[in-house]
Amino acid sequence: MNGWLQSRSSRLLLTTGMIMCLVLTAGAYGKAKESGGEPLSILRFGTTARIWGMGNAGVAAARGVEGLYYNPAALCDVKQPELSISHAAWLVETDLNFMAAALPLADQGGLGAGLLLLSSPGIPATSDEGALEGYFDYLQGVVYVSAGRAISDDWEMGVTAKGLFGEVEAESCRGYSLEGGLRFKVSEMLTLGILARDVWGKVQWTTGLTEAIPTQILGGAVVSLLDGQLLVSGQTDTGFKDRGIGAEYSIGEHVQLRGGYAKESITAGVGLGVGNIRLDYSWVGHDLGGTHRISFAVRF
Repeated sequence: MNGWLQSRSSRLLLTTGMIMCLVLTAGAYGKAKESGGEPLSILRFGTTARIWGMGNAGVAAARGVEGLYYNPAALCDVKQPELSISHAAWLVETDLNFMAAALPLADQGGLGAGLLLLSSPGIPATSDEGALEGYFDYLQGVVYVSAGRAISDDWEMGVTAKGLFGEVEAESCRGYSLEGGLRFKVSEMLTLGILARDVWGKVQWTTGLTEAIPTQILGGAVVSLLDGQLLVSGQTDTGFKDRGIGAEYSIGEHVQLRGGYAKESITAGVGLGVGNIRLDYSWVGHDLGGTHRISFAVRF
């Protein structure tokens, strides 16, 4: 009886703490300055081909090293060292690359680090009259350091610290950001996730301009059907702007087919896994045609 009461008390305290954290986070969101836009647009681009194939809805569906961007609580899935590399040809002569690694932490968590780069070299610089004056490089980057840990049988949490940098023409910037995420396993079929992205952070430019990074609150869910053969995932932010929905259907043990819808764009993808090696591809449609993304992952 005493053990049962202690268990119930622990769950009550844990739930109360979670609610308080969410209330504080919502307050931070309300104070965020949205009018200035994103100082670094790369902060909202997404990373791996698997999640993009599912409508970029990864708050609850991310696994392992994918949690560096989508939800650090997913690092609780790391059971052995992981390495992931992703590449996308982002619009015209612009590359988006993501490199990440993760290690298990004891039996109930994981640590991860990653680098996300958006680069476009050799952009023509023109005068007001349209004359060519030279070329410049455009660069945005994010360094991720994350940790995730299970805090009960049903609850998982994680935190991420981000270092930010960018360069355009003769100006550059440096900054930082902190965020946190939760996952709650409601049942074997349903998992819920929440991400408080960029709760605290800013970017400082060499021009002297300092920009606050708007906070984004994202909630999502993933449903496992057909004995785990079909996953259906969805997410949205509090403004219903960054929303997506998608699905992943496994054919046997090695092949996955994916499809989804994100930000008024259709997404599709396929995955192939053999042993500890995975190769994923996704396509995202947009007005200029489409973006192709490839991810390679290995577990050691």
